[in-house]
Amino acid sequence: MEVTAEMRSALMKGRMTALPPDKSNIVRIFMSSTFADMAKERNILLQKAYPELREFCQKQGLDFQVMDMRWGVRDEVVADHMTCALCLMEIDTCKRLSVGPNFVAFLGNRYGYRPIPAKIEAEELDILIKKASELDMDTTVIKEWYLKDDNAVPAVCLLQPITSKFKYYTDMEPANESLRQKDKEGWYQVTAQLENILRTAVKAAHKEGLVTEEQQHKYIKSVTETEINRGIIQSTDANQRAVIFIRNLQNIEKHVGADAVSAYLDLMDREKLNEESQRLLEDLKGKLPSKLKNVHQYEVEWTDKGVNEDVESHASYLERFSDDFVADLKAMIFKSLQSESEQEQNDDWFLTEVISHARFCQAKCESFCGRQEIFDAVYSYMKDTAKVNHQPFVIHGASGSGKSSIMAMLAQNAAQTFGENLVTIIRFLGTSPHSTLIHPVLQSLCLQICEVYGIESPVERVLNNFAEIVQYLSTLLDKVSEKDRPLLILLDSLDQLSSVDRAYSLTWLPKSLPPNVHIVVSTLPEEFDLLKTLKRTIRSDSSYIQVPTLSEQVGSEILDTWLARIQRCLTEKQREVILSAFSHCRQPLFLKLAFDEARRWKSYTPESELRIAQSARAAINLLYERLEVQHGTIFVSHTMGYIAAARNGIAEHELEDVLSLDDEVLDDVYQYWSPPNKDLVRIPPLIVTRLKYDIMEYLAERQADGKRVLQLFHRQFIECAQERYLAGDSSRARHHILADFFLGTWSNGRRKEITMDVNGKKEYYNADRNVVPQPMKYDDNVFNRRKLNEVTFHLLHAGRMDDIFEHTLGNLNFMHNMIDAFSVKDLIEDYNMVLQVQDNLEIRLLRDALRLIKPTLEFKAFERDAVNSLSAELIGRLSSYSADFVRISQILSQCLSWCSANSVARGAPSFVPQGSSFPPPGGPLRTTLAHHRAGITSIAMTPDGGYMVTAARDCTIRIYENESDVMELERTLTGHTAAIEVLSAAPNNELLVSGSLDNTLKVWNLETGRLVITMEEDHAYYQQHALLTTTMDSRKVVSPAGKLVNVWDIESGKLQFTLKGHEGAVSCLAVSHNNQYIITGAEDNTIKMWSTETGELKNTFSHHTDHLTCLRVTQDERIVSGSKDTTLSVIDMEKGEVVHRLEGHSHPIYSLTITSDGRYAVSGSDKVVKLWNLSEGKEVHHLQGHYGIVDCVGVTSDNKVIVSGARDEHLNVWDFQSGQLIQTLDGQAAKITAMEVTGYIVVTASTDSYYTKVWDVEQSKMKMSTPRFIDKYGIVGVTSDAGYVVYKREGSENEVNLWNSKDGKDIRTITDKDGSITCLRITHNNNCVVTGDEAGFIKLWNLNTGQFIRQLDQASGGIRCFWITRMDRYLVAVTDSNAVSAWDIDSMTLLWTRKPNCEGKITCVTMTDDRKYTAVGTDEKQILVFDNKLDKAAHILVGHQSPLTCLSVSHNQKLLASGSSGETMRVWDLGTGRLVHELYAKSPVFKGIVCLSFSHDDKYLLTGGHDRSLKMWDLETGNMVTAQYVYATITNIVANRDNIVLTTKLGYVIIEDILLPSPRTPEPDESLLGGQPDFEEAAQPVIKVRSRMMKKSHFCQIL
Repeated sequence: MEVTAEMRSALMKGRMTALPPDKSNIVRIFMSSTFADMAKERNILLQKAYPELREFCQKQGLDFQVMDMRWGVRDEVVADHMTCALCLMEIDTCKRLSVGPNFVAFLGNRYGYRPIPAKIEAEELDILIKKASELDMDTTVIKEWYLKDDNAVPAVCLLQPITSKFKYYTDMEPANESLRQKDKEGWYQVTAQLENILRTAVKAAHKEGLVTEEQQHKYIKSVTETEINRGIIQSTDANQRAVIFIRNLQNIEKHVGADAVSAYLDLMDREKLNEESQRLLEDLKGKLPSKLKNVHQYEVEWTDKGVNEDVESHASYLERFSDDFVADLKAMIFKSLQSESEQEQNDDWFLTEVISHARFCQAKCESFCGRQEIFDAVYSYMKDTAKVNHQPFVIHGASGSGKSSIMAMLAQNAAQTFGENLVTIIRFLGTSPHSTLIHPVLQSLCLQICEVYGIESPVERVLNNFAEIVQYLSTLLDKVSEKDRPLLILLDSLDQLSSVDRAYSLTWLPKSLPPNVHIVVSTLPEEFDLLKTLKRTIRSDSSYIQVPTLSEQVGSEILDTWLARIQRCLTEKQREVILSAFSHCRQPLFLKLAFDEARRWKSYTPESELRIAQSARAAINLLYERLEVQHGTIFVSHTMGYIAAARNGIAEHELEDVLSLDDEVLDDVYQYWSPPNKDLVRIPPLIVTRLKYDIMEYLAERQADGKRVLQLFHRQFIECAQERYLAGDSSRARHHILADFFLGTWSNGRRKEITMDVNGKKEYYNADRNVVPQPMKYDDNVFNRRKLNEVTFHLLHAGRMDDIFEHTLGNLNFMHNMIDAFSVKDLIEDYNMVLQVQDNLEIRLLRDALRLIKPTLEFKAFERDAVNSLSAELIGRLSSYSADFVRISQILSQCLSWCSANSVARGAPSFVPQGSSFPPPGGPLRTTLAHHRAGITSIAMTPDGGYMVTAARDCTIRIYENESDVMELERTLTGHTAAIEVLSAAPNNELLVSGSLDNTLKVWNLETGRLVITMEEDHAYYQQHALLTTTMDSRKVVSPAGKLVNVWDIESGKLQFTLKGHEGAVSCLAVSHNNQYIITGAEDNTIKMWSTETGELKNTFSHHTDHLTCLRVTQDERIVSGSKDTTLSVIDMEKGEVVHRLEGHSHPIYSLTITSDGRYAVSGSDKVVKLWNLSEGKEVHHLQGHYGIVDCVGVTSDNKVIVSGARDEHLNVWDFQSGQLIQTLDGQAAKITAMEVTGYIVVTASTDSYYTKVWDVEQSKMKMSTPRFIDKYGIVGVTSDAGYVVYKREGSENEVNLWNSKDGKDIRTITDKDGSITCLRITHNNNCVVTGDEAGFIKLWNLNTGQFIRQLDQASGGIRCFWITRMDRYLVAVTDSNAVSAWDIDSMTLLWTRKPNCEGKITCVTMTDDRKYTAVGTDEKQILVFDNKLDKAAHILVGHQSPLTCLSVSHNQKLLASGSSGETMRVWDLGTGRLVHELYAKSPVFKGIVCLSFSHDDKYLLTGGHDRSLKMWDLETGNMVTAQYVYATITNIVANRDNIVLTTKLGYVIIEDILLPSPRTPEPDESLLGGQPDFEEAAQPVIKVRSRMMKKSHFCQIL
């Protein structure tokens, strides 16, 4: 049924009158035929057709299911005459669910079993009994076997179960075999009598017109005809959905009496053809052509074995039959998919979601009675709050009290009270995958609201970001409020949400609603403390109502309504039993359970069998007990166990497959007969269907991972099933089978052994279980989401940690597919799930590594470039653990293989880090928060530590929750129109104040994200001092504006008063803990105390001799101040006097903090941090270790660790007691300008970077770090083997350090006594360090000893930069006077000096190895190329849009590469000056190329810069072929044959192996350098090339 525009519009508004069918992704075929005569056909379908169709369907994202109700079942099992009814229900289910075909029939020469009716209307049976009596027939047997049930309306007569009189009929115990045979014979005789009487009587009645033809026919027709009638004759679309195969065995009638014939013909006493059955068969075949065009007919010759695949013609027939079957079904499926594709506009997931909840709502509204007091309360709430701001309304009540039905009725009927203009949106949380997680719930709500109100839908970025969609919803509700259509949102069962995204914190729920918008939620009172959480923010009692128990009168009315709906009634005694039990438990759920039990009662059911429990839980257990008796304890306990154990429900075909893998179930099912096929052992579908229809009322259908699954419909059913069926070892056993199923362990024809006890004898089978294969992907874009989402869960609860490592969380392929199908966040949640059950160190390391990698993987702009990002990141972070952890080593091997295979697949090179290259997990860095897009100006932490908030120059505020072990973005606040410079979190933990260059202060509600108020004031002084705070009662905002301080009312936004008195700009600010005083410090060198209430000036302190820089107030009301005069002071506010003057700093004080106990202060100055004892006024520690001004200091709450952040980009961690430097943490890669400390968590940010770093400074975390050197000047060189780094020493102008990368230590210092070192390089043969200084000298030093060797002739000015040719023969340098000089290194002679006629300052230089060309780049975007032999300019190259930063010449001397401070690089032809390629290195934040290098073969260009990534460009096409993000500016690139050596601004040495996608012949000298790495799993050979010898400078070679 197509969803029309009109229907869609009604649905979106909450009108649920005409609902389209659920969208399905199942091809579900009912197979109808007689059984024994079609065994060969069934077998070839099982072996050949079904696997092909299953694979075809999987690639279309469909499940393929076959419902063959007669397979594997003996007639004795079905003693209750329900088979035919179950088959008809299953046909209806196939019609409802199947995409395309739903019914297939096989007809042969046999009409099939013709049962007598199991149910006859009492009036009709009376006619037949009367007619039989008139024919002198004894009707005693009819009266004995058909009992009248007066509880049915109208009354019916029911055929009694066979075992009601023949109790041994189904008894398969060998000891009772003779009794069973006797009962079988007895039933056979009864059947014959019943058939004779009923068929004779009905014929006579039909002749007299007492019954219709249709009534007569039901007494003689076969089950097969009944099924065909339902599946084809009664179907309006049979030609698109059904197919029939007719096989005629030629001349079979001539062989009646032969052994095999009885299976293929309807016979009487095995000797005579049943003419009536043959006539009925021909009639049936005659009706089909007019109803169905999809009819295949086959003429097959008869053999003495019937259909025999050993006969060539029969084998050919079976192949043709199978091919026709597959072709027809594929065509029908394909056509159906095409039809759906044409209606693709209706195929959005959220429409499916809306329909799903509308259908659930309809079901809940059926036969609802009572509860008017709840509706009155909700309607009153809506009327009273229609025109004012208000809060949501909460309905709460015990489990089973009927909350969901109440919410459904509100959704259905609210428009009757408030008019058709009302828009109603309802979500029954937890009833579908998109309503289980709060993020998709909010997505669908926003989409539905936008569609109804004609508002543009949110962009994908907002939809997919949880924090942004939360904020968007609040903004959206404000827009809706302005429309003329009120909105009612109903969210049922908050307790059914998953905890993901901190759903139970309810921070996503808007707490302040505008007029015309109403939200009603329901919840259990105790679950997850949801009601308590609600009451913390929704404080009015009038916003709550508790659902009371039902009155006995209402219960009686509901019972009558339900009975009338199913056309049944009860006897007085039965009704009394029900209502008596209800009086003890007056809940709707209990009444439903009692009703479901009573609907089974017949009017003749003995009173002794009228059992009703006294509570809902007991009633559920009674139901389970009855199912166990009826269907078998083992079968029921395992089946219900699997349903309860599933993570997100279980599909019907999955359940059948899982039961078919359960040897214990199969042994129980087949204990009295053998499976029909020795090579295929499965659970008989009929057995599963019988149980399914008995529990259908308690199962909910929902969508999970794109599939339709079954789940127990109520929490109490799940809890009972878990207690009953998943206790002890049962849980592990059920999860074990489920894990095997989702792993696909026994799929694809792999056989599973089983030994079954059949009739007391052991039978061994090594058989295919024919379960669905479970690849991670069915096709390129079709993921097996069911497997990805379920398998780790079941492996965990099966206790199979080894398999978790092998198949899921230690399997790179699984990780890739999880990220692609879901997200990095979902993958991390799986690791969290495992860690909650078992604290495994390797799982923890992998989880923590993914947390560190997550921002990079989510950074879309880079993701396009980083083809190996996950693998490369894992290698770069976990290599240091590989020696100690086998599983870590295994996953790193997978990463290498994956990179190799990926390089082959792409046909392009790729990078792989060699060893530890990035901060490892388990260390101090916890995560990076990369949500801003400009420098971060301020960090605020709520006093309770619940929220961390950042503000940036991108005009946004980001709120992170700090309750989990990793900060998660909660929401984004937008509204400022210029950079936000300062934040302050109010002491009540509820409000946040922001100050911006747009000259406004804004107050925000942290819980809801809503803007409370905006105040306008002049923020011109924010460029010097951006200050803000709130009073301790959270009622006032204190905001300096130059010399003035404004005090605002936080609720009304009105200015209370202005503090005037300072003669210089206010530079620091505080409020006393007792809330009596506002304290200000200013550039007039004074501190002033003002009354918080009146603004009156209370005191002034003028003891400082320079500007105040920082203020803090202790708990005992002492002021601690810091000043540019290098001193701190301690002031007693009560006495109004300076208690201590703390001296010791030699530079101005820039930062200050007080310990939580108020006993100590920590201050930061230029390069120095000091710890002070405030009571004694003494210095405790002088902490030296920074190389820049310390703008941030902090102390952990237990006074064990001091942290300091400085402009040298370092975060130093100090031991509080000893004053020792524990560790220097890098990673910010920018000056640290903001910092907050909570517990051991330190958050740092910078105005120069867009990301926030979160650190754990607990001392055990300090052990894990990657060795690094301190590069503060960018003057650094690295040897080509990465063994040594030479860098300008921090804090010294004329010294360079030699750093051993293996040990991570400086091993020597080289000192240039002539002047400050301005640049350096290492010769290509790694023997010499070459330095240039400001005196104009270029000096050579022995790298191994550090000894001075000699210097080149002095240049005419300080050396700005230089270049060494690749053979280490020549050097060309640029001086401060813009002169360019060249030397011969061997002879140490100056070759020439020129002063180019170019625009601007020369910033970089290069020269060809043959000295033919020299090229210089300038800050005026120009490149000048000299022909040294002709001594003139050869080319002036223009086109760069930014100053030049670096140049490089190719090995073949033909190409020149240039990099700039912008986003472009250019490659030029040196001979002609022609532009060959313009390369773009786009970055949303950082720009500028620092270094570049040609690959050894000149096929690629390697670039690095401020975008923090190494990129490789194909010089043939100009395209980028691969990239690696390295988290810091790249300062050096050394391109070897087999790898690339980098240095970064953070002081790391990174080696990147180059994987090439094509094999080559090893060169002779390669054998001297070792073999190739082994990448066995790569699809083709991938070569990691080794270095070759090159001719070196003679002088450097000797050195």
